[in-house]
Amino acid sequence: MDLQRVSLKILTDAPVTLNLDPFLVIFSRWRTDANHPAQWVDLADYAHMPRGPGIILIGHRCNFSFDLGTAAPGIQYLSKQGLEGSSEDRLRTVLRDCFALTRSLLGESEFPSSVHLLTGALELAFNDRLETPHTAETDRALQPAVTKVLDRLYGPGKYSVKPEPDAGRRYGFTIAAPEDPGLEVLTARLAQ
Repeated sequence: MDLQRVSLKILTDAPVTLNLDPFLVIFSRWRTDANHPAQWVDLADYAHMPRGPGIILIGHRCNFSFDLGTAAPGIQYLSKQGLEGSSEDRLRTVLRDCFALTRSLLGESEFPSSVHLLTGALELAFNDRLETPHTAETDRALQPAVTKVLDRLYGPGKYSVKPEPDAGRRYGFTIAAPEDPGLEVLTARLAQ
């Protein structure tokens, strides 16, 4: 299975009415970094759309955004190309890259101080319906890798995974852990 288009969203406690202007400022500055591995190429502002995709920094290798849709507002990372290794390796790379960009975003002076990550609340989705159709076969192929990565992050049996029930939507999961370990702890656990 050639996983490339994998989405990870870290939910936050932000209200859906959050002013997204700070993200526009931050991502406008980031977009000018010609040496960033993501190879940034564009910026999209969907702040006017209620419960929409928010502000998206678009790159050749990935997109990065503050998203207002789905369960709650959050920081979303979408890999697009360049993943290598096993499915587990690729998932770890997506998490590692998402966490690194998120740490950078949190370090920006414009980042709203009222917004806090809920690191025990993630959304994981696979955006390539041809490669990862919403089928039992895909589940059999990917569930072991997803479980291994989540066991590493939260510990075996210390989280719940709710599959996307609608087969007409992309294959994915909502992950909930009662522990909110913080980004630094999750990053360290992922490196073990």
